[in-house]
Amino acid sequence: MRLRFAFWLASLAAVAGTTPMPHSALAQGFGQPMRGPTNILGRSYPGKIKAIGVESMTVNLREGGPQTVLYSDIWRLRRSFASDEPNGSSIVDFGNNRMFIAASFDALVAEVSKKLPLTKFTAPNGDTVYLVANKVTDITGAIPGLHNPASKTVVGTRNGSQQVLETIADTKKVIAAASIAR
Repeated sequence: MRLRFAFWLASLAAVAGTTPMPHSALAQGFGQPMRGPTNILGRSYPGKIKAIGVESMTVNLREGGPQTVLYSDIWRLRRSFASDEPNGSSIVDFGNNRMFIAASFDALVAEVSKKLPLTKFTAPNGDTVYLVANKVTDITGAIPGLHNPASKTVVGTRNGSQQVLETIADTKKVIAAASIAR
């Protein structure tokens, strides 16, 4: 079976005129779309910020009690917008987790920006989204038919990706400027 697969890859590469991806890369899942957060916290009842520390903040959730979020794990901040998200809540994506917080988005951004190099972008729906500059791993063009038609760029991190309206060149400038500023 492996031999047939390897032959198929080699023949596909010959037709396309490129080198096939190594088997080890395929086994690791390279080339697959990044997944977003897998643990959702506070969707039913957004948490309230209990304490803001030097390296973390603690959010009190009705279901699950106090949860500590390390600033070093945060990769994205945004407002809720989808129909299954609590209206008016702020969203913090950290690691493979998403937490809904009943706090002013602007106040949350102001607090987190004291600790992390945040970069401001425009999501395909027109809302503002903040990404942590030093968490960005790749910046690529949006693919028609795969990404939102309004998106121009996809910004990837280790834990997820964000489609934005800014061009690749503008996105790279913003990320570079935020990284240098810190």
